[in-house]
Amino acid sequence: MQTEQEIGQLKEKLRVLESENKQLKDNIIEINQAKELYLKIFEDFPALIWRSGLDMKCDYFNQTWLEFRGRTLEQEKGDGWIEGVHLDDVESCVQTYIAAFQKREAFVIEYRIKNKSGDWAWIRDFGRPFYDLDNTFLGYLGSCYDITEIKNHEALLLELNETKDKFLSIISHDLRNPINTVVGLSALLEKNVSKKDFHSAEEYAKYIHQSTVRIKQLLLNLLEWSVSQSGRMNFKPTKISVKSIINEVLELAEEMLKQKEIDVSVNFIENDKIIVDKEMISTVIRNFITNAIKFCYPNGKIAVNCEIKDQVFVISISDNGIGMSPEILKSLFIIGETISSKGTNNETGTGIGLLLCKEFIEKHQGEIEVESEEGKGSTFKLHLPLDMKFNETEAVFN
Repeated sequence: MQTEQEIGQLKEKLRVLESENKQLKDNIIEINQAKELYLKIFEDFPALIWRSGLDMKCDYFNQTWLEFRGRTLEQEKGDGWIEGVHLDDVESCVQTYIAAFQKREAFVIEYRIKNKSGDWAWIRDFGRPFYDLDNTFLGYLGSCYDITEIKNHEALLLELNETKDKFLSIISHDLRNPINTVVGLSALLEKNVSKKDFHSAEEYAKYIHQSTVRIKQLLLNLLEWSVSQSGRMNFKPTKISVKSIINEVLELAEEMLKQKEIDVSVNFIENDKIIVDKEMISTVIRNFITNAIKFCYPNGKIAVNCEIKDQVFVISISDNGIGMSPEILKSLFIIGETISSKGTNNETGTGIGLLLCKEFIEKHQGEIEVESEEGKGSTFKLHLPLDMKFNETEAVFN
């Protein structure tokens, strides 16, 4: 039999055990409460939070994530979230995660995932291993941020940089040739005049004039292009007659038309007033008519036609000149890819005229349509919507 002393010792041990057990339970409750508190904080946290267990499967997504994705927790749990990842990003995304998990390392990965609107959003995902109080590895905790806007800016900057390089290449090519011509011919002209040899003076002067006209046109296009790219170009749509614009352009091109003896027919319509920026549309029509003249043979024909189709004002400029191959046609409005072609009298272009036209027509939320066939001529069509509103002036088509 146990003595009273031994019984007292046993009771004391039981009391200590009960006290320790109670303390342990209290600690567990506190830990669980803390975990619940952390999860509650995560629920409304602005970042997209996820958690995975030892099986590498995700068992938690916060409310921000679920609202961003437009899906339920049950749909996203496990590998459900991968269903929304872009197919091109799935492999690298999963491989990065597995490799980091096996080494218990932190990782950062960027991938595209569909948001609740069904659009692709770029995500930057920061994954970190997390541990229990006793340093037991429990899995991974991740915080994600929508970086779509950053990615769009990066893509835009890259595009602008590539455009700048191509643009500078065009400038150097298109400026060098006519300037070299002017320098060379003016030197010959000076030499001949000093010797009182005027035999070739008229011919030299003619070529110098043509080159300086081309330089002037290029510089004008460069100025308009640089202003349009900087966003500082004034856009002032006003109600104006298309007939007046076309007549002004044809008047400026009269000398060029006479030199090639080109016949121009124009078909206007009675109600030809539309709301456009006169300078921009004049530039577009001027470029297209100049090109038509350039690629027309002597005694050729150019037709300008106006019509309204489905609330769209269409201006067509056609020629019966040399036309274009499918390769040239595809590259007409792509900077750096435009294939330069000489006209029927060896006329050269500025290289960026059509790019300006594209910029200006898009500013009017219109379109350019081109039809062409080698040996049969080309047709450029400007489509200008009649029901478009312009916020800049609050002008509205009637």
